[in-house]
Amino acid sequence: MDDKSSVAQMFTIAKYQFLNYIRSKRIFILLAITVAISVTYFIVMWKYVNPEYLTSNDYISRWVSFLSFLIVLAALFFGGDAIASEYGKKTGYFLFPNPIKRWSILWGKFLASYLASLIMILLYWGVAIGDTYMAKKEISVEVFYSMGLSLLYLLSLLALTYLFSSFFKNSAISITITAIIYFFVFNIVDSISMLTGVEPWFSITYAGGVLENVLKEPYPPHIQTIGGGGIKITMFNVPLEMGIEIMLGYFIISAVIATLLITYREMK
Repeated sequence: MDDKSSVAQMFTIAKYQFLNYIRSKRIFILLAITVAISVTYFIVMWKYVNPEYLTSNDYISRWVSFLSFLIVLAALFFGGDAIASEYGKKTGYFLFPNPIKRWSILWGKFLASYLASLIMILLYWGVAIGDTYMAKKEISVEVFYSMGLSLLYLLSLLALTYLFSSFFKNSAISITITAIIYFFVFNIVDSISMLTGVEPWFSITYAGGVLENVLKEPYPPHIQTIGGGGIKITMFNVPLEMGIEIMLGYFIISAVIATLLITYREMK
């Protein structure tokens, strides 16, 4: 089978995987969650935030502060069991023996997951930008930088989620462990770094800080040290270039390992 045929099959798998998200109502569930979050945040912003004393970037940064959670949620929702389910539900016995390369299966599913997640993230951005424009009558170019970085962050998180999913055979375990790593382990690592003074350059959530940092004027300093009461706390703000490099690194490494795992892992 040539590569051209494999790529065509990849897009076919992406199509049917996306249709599966629709049939299973999964995409509508997260869409409802995104709408509920957006509406709630819109009400809170108009009721409790006074835009008069904020720049447009300061105003929209309040929206962006919640965006990382939504990106993680989308990655878990559409990628947490993408590969694990093939082993757990034994559907791989019917899918893998077909004349189709396994990387086509992986990347077809990945494309569908990214597209489904993209719908949610862009919807949230649309509400955030609309609200900001109504409040401040302007949208800065930095907002679109932050939007582009959020799509890169989604790409890297989704690749890492697929990597975790490739390791497990049980969908529930895959989603649970991945959620624990995202919501607790990485956050604990980032918090410990403030006490130890060791920069968490290996943390993907640390890299995600560029989504908000790029909106700040000026861009916050890389390292800030706060002392008092015998305790020294080191605050790290990931530089823009480093944040992009970390996210790209996570995407490339996760993608390569996940592809190797699905290619050579046997059904048992």
